Amino acid sequence: MTWKLSAILSGHKGDVKAAIAPTDDMVVSVSRDKTVRTWKRQSSNSFSEDKVFNGHTNYVNSVAFIGASEANPQGLIVTGGSDKLINVWNPEDASAPIYTLVGHTDNVCSLFADTDGHIVSGSWDKTAKIWRNWQCVHTLEGHTQAIWGVLELEHEVIVTASADKTIGMWKDGKKFKTVTGHEDCVRALALLPGVGFVSCGNDGAVIVWSNNGDPVQALDGHTSFVYSLATLPTGEIFSSGEDRTVRVYEHGACTQTIIHPCVSVWCVASLPNGDIISGGSDGFVRVFTRNAERVANAETLKAYDEENAATAIPSNQVGDIKKDDLPGPEALERPGRKDQDVKMVRVGNVVEAHMWSNAEQSWSKIGEVVDAVGQNRRQLYEGVEYDHVFDIDVGEGVPALKLPFNCTENPYTAAQEFLTKYDLPQAYLDQVADFITKNARAVSEGQPATMGDPLTGGSRYTPGQTSASSLGSYNPWGNDTPKPQPVVKRIVPQLLNVPFKDANLPAIHKKMLQLNTELASSGAALDESDLAQLESLFKFLSSPPNQQQPQPQFLSLLLKIFNTWTETTRFPALDLLRLLALYSNSPAETPDLLKTLLTASRTHETSLMLVARLVVNFCETDIGREAAMSDISTVLEYMENDAIWQGTNKNLKLAVATVYMSYSTLLLKRHDDDALAIQYVGVLTKILEKERDQQVQYRLLVALGNLIFAHESAKESAAIFGVQGMIQSAVLARPTSEKISTAAVATEILKLL
Repeated sequence: MTWKLSAILSGHKGDVKAAIAPTDDMVVSVSRDKTVRTWKRQSSNSFSEDKVFNGHTNYVNSVAFIGASEANPQGLIVTGGSDKLINVWNPEDASAPIYTLVGHTDNVCSLFADTDGHIVSGSWDKTAKIWRNWQCVHTLEGHTQAIWGVLELEHEVIVTASADKTIGMWKDGKKFKTVTGHEDCVRALALLPGVGFVSCGNDGAVIVWSNNGDPVQALDGHTSFVYSLATLPTGEIFSSGEDRTVRVYEHGACTQTIIHPCVSVWCVASLPNGDIISGGSDGFVRVFTRNAERVANAETLKAYDEENAATAIPSNQVGDIKKDDLPGPEALERPGRKDQDVKMVRVGNVVEAHMWSNAEQSWSKIGEVVDAVGQNRRQLYEGVEYDHVFDIDVGEGVPALKLPFNCTENPYTAAQEFLTKYDLPQAYLDQVADFITKNARAVSEGQPATMGDPLTGGSRYTPGQTSASSLGSYNPWGNDTPKPQPVVKRIVPQLLNVPFKDANLPAIHKKMLQLNTELASSGAALDESDLAQLESLFKFLSSPPNQQQPQPQFLSLLLKIFNTWTETTRFPALDLLRLLALYSNSPAETPDLLKTLLTASRTHETSLMLVARLVVNFCETDIGREAAMSDISTVLEYMENDAIWQGTNKNLKLAVATVYMSYSTLLLKRHDDDALAIQYVGVLTKILEKERDQQVQYRLLVALGNLIFAHESAKESAAIFGVQGMIQSAVLARPTSEKISTAAVATEILKLL
């Protein structure tokens, strides 16, 4: 099921900068309205405001939670803000914080707390601090700019994300590694179970890293700054940013884009029940779910869709467009090329943006593009048209600095870009944003914009001032930043299952009817009711649902065909069964199905190939993955058959190699299966020593790499099985195709060893 709105939490009077959900029934949010708020669940799809905490004297930008203990049975809320303080609250007492941690000299913009009550904080003062028993025990110094994100990766290992474009890794208060790869400020971090951690930043990138700080995968999707990250234990990654979206990544691919009716989605977090929450620049906290029982009512969903459709979209989020070149609404009669495809259409004098949903098989309006190239614009700056270009006077004889701004932008984003461009102090972000807000409003009301110094509030800024309000010569971004290394998408670990989805349904249908006619004399042919059911099955597969459906009658029909037709004629039923497994839970819920099919198919190569493809398709769903793992020993026992690997059937080998690869993606997150991982390092090594087909070889190597990456014992056993020598002789010593990077994955495995 796709993610849908569950609830909207309304109460904040300013941007919601951070939010967490310690339990399924409690949400904590912090805001630029200087408050911390808790929300309690009232029903499956509604929350109400519980308490308002007013201890901060400036914007509240970060929040964490310390779990329940004997001393604090309700747990503790930890918040940090622009007042440089960290407050610790009893969730049931909003009167005053029970502790206030003092030490940072600038905005506390990031927090992390573990189950032992240890706190890690990051600040604009370029330091991170580790707190134990409410005392600072380490100050992490080394970044040249603000620290936007902090994370405890494992015991005593801290990770920090900084505006200096680097990620720091620390132990016992000392940095032991600097990780580069982002090309702009690194904004947030999140744990990724079984793999390592994830980072995001102003460069629009979301990058997966191993526990050692090596790049694993770069995730594409965002078109602007990415502010926040969240993950689920199942491996899904969520990111939010300046492009109005929360993006959902599963197995390394963006599977859904959740549009918001606000410019900035400042934060995203997960609930224990698998739902997610977001906080936006419009002051709302929103809950999203893929559980049908927690989806908002139809009226709320409709209102939310209408609010999204009415939202103005800056053209820089969709690329430069020329109104006169756009098609009309008739273009929406054609389906999108892919899920989340965005199409611009001209409706009268308005440019509308529509997004395609594979699940709904329809286009939905996501907003109106308000600053398309070719529309009347008031001012031009550096070749780009803006609603406003403010002049900022910085001193006698010095040209005014230009501050461009579009009404659909977030003032804080424009302010950040202004500070970055002119090397101005980060501390003045709020003042510049306030200046933009006030002057943009004044211009819209027909008043002239004020030329002045938004950073001091005075009429003019003179370089060389020594007061606290002076800009001085401080460069918040630094000139000695390590050059980011390009993040190359690594092959290992491979997070993505590769299902077998392609099928020529008309050809399969024709073949089944032909075979059924030929079987008429044997008494095994389908009767009229079976044929009607078969027609329904093909219609189901031609337009599959957007979520798993039971459909037990289809499974019964296919098993009937498999059990009554001859070994040489039943293979189309297996082909349909592997497709059905993608859209129905019924195959995965059938006890011993895989064992039964494998036993009956072991002597027929086509049938065995199709059962292998079925196993791979099982790995696309939660229930299917559980079924595949429960039968892993049986499945892989059949896959080791020498007859397969000594034969010449490439399609069979490729299907079996994909089975190994699929299981390896599951074993990435199952560190308790060391014995199984060790066993199959040996099996894969043996097969790879003789296998020559590079496409098959590639998938086997990925499986081997995944096991070595995730299991220390598998890495140790690789020496026993001679993996290094096998790779040198069986892979790297042979010519390789440019299209299939067996050498690349082999080289990565050698580095892991």
